[in-house]
Amino acid sequence: MHSSIADENNGSGFIAENSESKFVTVLNGPLKDICGLSETEISELTDYFRVSDGRILYTQLCEVIHDSVPDFSKNPPLVTGLEWEDPFQVNTLSVLEERRLQLLLSKIAALVNLRKLILRPYFQDYELISKNTGTVTVGHFARVLSYLGIMVSPDDFHLIVKKFMKDSYTINYVAFVAYIDRITKNMDEKMYLDLGGDVLSQWPGRAISAELPKLPRPEIGKIRAASVFGLQTVFHPALNAPAERESLERVMRRIQQYVFCNRIRTEQFFKDFDHSNCGRLTIMQFRRGLDIMGLAGVGKLWLSEPELHMLVCMYRDPSDPDRVCYTTFQDDVDQVFTTKELEKTPGFVVVSPPAEVLEIPRKGGEQWHEVKTDLRDLCENTLTTIRKKAEFRRMRLRPVFNDYDKHNNGHVSRSQFRQCLVANGFLLSDQELYALEQRYNDDMGFNYFWFIREAEPKKFEEPLYMGYVENIKKLNVEPVPPPPKNKETDIVEILAKIKGKVVRERVRVIEFMQHFDRHNQNVISRQDFIRGLDVCRFNLTPVEFNTIAEVFASPLRPNCVDYRRFCETVEEAMTQACLERAPLITPLQHLPSSDCDRNFLDFEERHHVSMALQKIAAKPETNLISLFQDYDKTNCGTIPKVQFLKALSVRGLAQILSSRELDVLQKCFAFERGMRDEMDYRAFCRCLELIAVTAYRRPC
Repeated sequence: MHSSIADENNGSGFIAENSESKFVTVLNGPLKDICGLSETEISELTDYFRVSDGRILYTQLCEVIHDSVPDFSKNPPLVTGLEWEDPFQVNTLSVLEERRLQLLLSKIAALVNLRKLILRPYFQDYELISKNTGTVTVGHFARVLSYLGIMVSPDDFHLIVKKFMKDSYTINYVAFVAYIDRITKNMDEKMYLDLGGDVLSQWPGRAISAELPKLPRPEIGKIRAASVFGLQTVFHPALNAPAERESLERVMRRIQQYVFCNRIRTEQFFKDFDHSNCGRLTIMQFRRGLDIMGLAGVGKLWLSEPELHMLVCMYRDPSDPDRVCYTTFQDDVDQVFTTKELEKTPGFVVVSPPAEVLEIPRKGGEQWHEVKTDLRDLCENTLTTIRKKAEFRRMRLRPVFNDYDKHNNGHVSRSQFRQCLVANGFLLSDQELYALEQRYNDDMGFNYFWFIREAEPKKFEEPLYMGYVENIKKLNVEPVPPPPKNKETDIVEILAKIKGKVVRERVRVIEFMQHFDRHNQNVISRQDFIRGLDVCRFNLTPVEFNTIAEVFASPLRPNCVDYRRFCETVEEAMTQACLERAPLITPLQHLPSSDCDRNFLDFEERHHVSMALQKIAAKPETNLISLFQDYDKTNCGTIPKVQFLKALSVRGLAQILSSRELDVLQKCFAFERGMRDEMDYRAFCRCLELIAVTAYRRPC
């Protein structure tokens, strides 16, 4: 602008001749598209910058437009902007409105805590779509409250909007959720809420409810109804007293019963809080672990606040009152499964679970052994009457009770119990009903499962799988070892059996024993010695194992065997030790015998074998060995009994022998191979040759 107007004058800063027309020409000419001023606005500018002699001071106009812009970068900021960037920024209300808002938010916090609601995700779903930063619209805020069931009046909603309004059209839900969380935490710390999440009646804050009665009601929360011989008693002096607190021992037994029935490992619920593995937790961490385990007010086993406080006081760390020794609590609870350090007392017998844990009654029930005798007798007589009627009428009591038990937890109310008895046709007096209620009532109501188990007996029917179970028991029973035989305790026969195995299969026993002797002490343990013999496959019985271990036991080492001496004794079957001292001695090799219990013959059987061999030897040359070799494809020296009979039949020898002689002959030359007995035809042929050579012949 300055260069455009300066071209029209001599650089004095004024437009001299026809100053007004030139000034207007410049604004309407090259600067018209830039400034976009109307003729009226140009006329006003001309009048504003005209001096007394009629000239236009254009330099002042240029300074106003170009040079008079202040430099704010050199000045320190007066407002940082953090006031609006704070996500928890809320508006200020009057004292009366603040008090009303606090009561309203406390009521909402109690409702949210009771329903276990989490508010933030419902608002964040909208934020993901709208890309807002911690804010939602008023309409969406109202829809979220309505969806969660938080019904507020128009005045209350207007008060909330007034407090958390941001940018004149959105709601700061982050600050709203933070207020609710802060109030809930404050209620929890000051114990304004019970374990069920409801506000305690003793807290004055319960008065925030908008539905207040017109007159005070002191009996609210203090009325307890009881049934004394069937009559309802209200404001009973004995019942108005607080419930008697259970002892610590009974509380621990209830916890042990709960842990045992649900197979819970207590350690898993506390070790995640103990990062330093010191065995101690804070009180809140300990209670949080109990909540996760299912105790306290959110699990299956309900513990009152005094009982939890009693547990905390019992297991509190003596050196730090703010911490709890959870490992001690864990050891006490786990005693229902086993006993710690049981290896120090191996003779101690563990009873799991203890009888006092199994027999503990359900909470709220009467200790039946502490009830008066006349009441117990009345209950037993009533049960006998019900049992007889149910058996005589062929009745089933369970279907009527199941109609009232919608959740199938085994309990119905007192009134429902009476209705079920009337529906089944049992007309009992008030005293009898009261006796039954004292027997089967607990904190959940009337335990009809227990009642039906005793009032509706069934004949014992043996399960179909009992026969299968008995057979399995017979299969799994440990066999009774037979009495030892004389052969199993005779060391000579045992060594002969081992030597025969060594000679036939060329086994070096020391190779199977030496690797157990790591320190080269020439002795090994009894278990290792038996293990080495088992690897050698000598097929010894347990009695024979014990006999060898006792004969070759080390005199200086108990429960050890001198395996070197045993190996030298066995090696005598192959050679003789210390031959270098007597070079002229010729060692004799052990001749193994294949005799066993299978081919043992008595006197009569030996006579039959002798007669059979003499009959066969009396025949002329039959060349049986070549015939037997034709059947022996593997050339192992034995053939099956069937092939042995075929060979004798081919030579016409089976016809001259009786069936008794054939059976005894097969038994005499039997040889165990695999899982069957075969005939040792080589020994049979050698025996025939020996008889033929030594036979006594009469002179002609």
